[in-house]
Amino acid sequence: MADGQSPPARPVVVAMKGHPGSGKSTAARAIAAALRCPLLDKDDVRDCTLPLEGLAAAGILNELSYAVLWRMVERQVRLGLSVVIDSPLSRRAHLDALTRLTGALVVIVECRPGDREEWRRRLEKRGAAAANGGGGDGSHKPKTWAELERLLEGYQGCTDYEIGDVPRVAVDTTDPAVDVQAIAAKVVDFITSHLASQSFCEKHESLVCN
Repeated sequence: MADGQSPPARPVVVAMKGHPGSGKSTAARAIAAALRCPLLDKDDVRDCTLPLEGLAAAGILNELSYAVLWRMVERQVRLGLSVVIDSPLSRRAHLDALTRLTGALVVIVECRPGDREEWRRRLEKRGAAAANGGGGDGSHKPKTWAELERLLEGYQGCTDYEIGDVPRVAVDTTDPAVDVQAIAAKVVDFITSHLASQSFCEKHESLVCN
């Protein structure tokens, strides 16, 4: 947690959600630093499968990457550790894999870019760096706005699913008035408030708490 704050009483799984270039990774790093917990990036796993692309379909390797990621998350939770997950969380099945974890509070942090032009600028800047050999990671990500549009079209709306009663906080990394540290502080406050509410409900089971 941030200075002066105690770690959560129960493991918290912070699941980032959002499209490529929406600022998930930048926000995830700041949130993990604020919570002082591990950050697991699905792209780190996916990048390690790139040498296998001639042997298996990209879709299979992508699902394998998620399977490895979920296993690592489960291990952290069993150790009583909170964790931040950097992935698009594009399908309800991905969220279901997390909500099945025993003893953990799952919180979604959804990155929703309010400035579409800034979103596009960031994505294409990253894509240009990757194309010139300076990207370093995430080589399978869309590198142009056109590639992103094709990706979103391929989703066929599956990213807009119902999350039920899973706590969610939306952030906008393209807002120039809000820096990433402020976003991390907002998320930490949200988690702290939710945990306090849950604790109150557990102590007063006769009350109706939402």
